[in-house]
Amino acid sequence: MEKKGMVSLWLGNCLNKEELEKYVDLTYDDEGESVPSKFLLDFKIDMNEIDEDFIEKAVLNNPSNDLTKLLNGSSYEEVIVPKLLIKINIKANYNAIILLYDFEYEEIIGSANKFDYIASVNYI
Repeated sequence: MEKKGMVSLWLGNCLNKEELEKYVDLTYDDEGESVPSKFLLDFKIDMNEIDEDFIEKAVLNNPSNDLTKLLNGSSYEEVIVPKLLIKINIKANYNAIILLYDFEYEEIIGSANKFDYIASVNYI
């Protein structure tokens, strides 16, 4: 659900940046209407509740289970990482991240298509 000041995090594994972009980025039909991405469909997120300009995604060279490494360079990392470390302990290795800002996911789906919902925290 859209919620100012919240960020929701998904971690997964992708072969490369192109694969991640294809999974996350919205597309447009012949009439110029937005078409939800596979990511939004997989996690049952209404595309009207997110701002596509507030999606941050990345693929790392080396998989890790260290949130500090996974979120290095992401927006608000100095605020987000300590809050996530208190809430969660990641056991699996991941090489891809998806962050939705100003959105609090209600964990309708926990895992889908090589991605796991991790948590939502306040980034302000």
